[in-house]
Amino acid sequence: MAEDLRVVKTKRAIEGAMERLLVEKPFDAITVQAILDEALVNRKTFYSHYRDKYDLVRKMADEFMADVHAMVVVRKSAGSDTEGPFAAIDALYEQLLAKRTLALALWDVKTEGLDFSGELAATVEQAYLSHFGAEGVGDPALQAKMVSAMVVTMLRYKLEAGEPFTSVDIHRELDVLHRRSMGGR
Repeated sequence: MAEDLRVVKTKRAIEGAMERLLVEKPFDAITVQAILDEALVNRKTFYSHYRDKYDLVRKMADEFMADVHAMVVVRKSAGSDTEGPFAAIDALYEQLLAKRTLALALWDVKTEGLDFSGELAATVEQAYLSHFGAEGVGDPALQAKMVSAMVVTMLRYKLEAGEPFTSVDIHRELDVLHRRSMGGR
């Protein structure tokens, strides 16, 4: 059975209000009353859908990450073996860019049960390990953390700028870093 259209509209209004507020101020500074005022709903309506602001932001992040994971899985399965985790990273960035405002709004929210950027980092780590972990060259777990840190940093940088970004950019930047670390330019 499809969800009642009024419920869908109400949830969209509340989630949109939270997104707009997150763009303006840190999560800790947002009150339920501010969400109610922004969404133009009453307290009873809010609490009929969410336990509190933490539940609201968690549900928003869960839905976003479910979309990200679905896209990454589809893209990864369609990619060639040589692309490996990088096809997944391209898919991840496409999904983030498609919901850029929400992604940037959720990026720094860290509460009990929610660490959006940490979940992105875990997604990148898992993609790396599932592709390269069995090779046993060096320390794959350390490599996955290093790649994840760099990729997540690059994702945010490119999202904030609204610039295009692909796995080719990752390779190019890593090549530059490697050459510089070896004393080259």
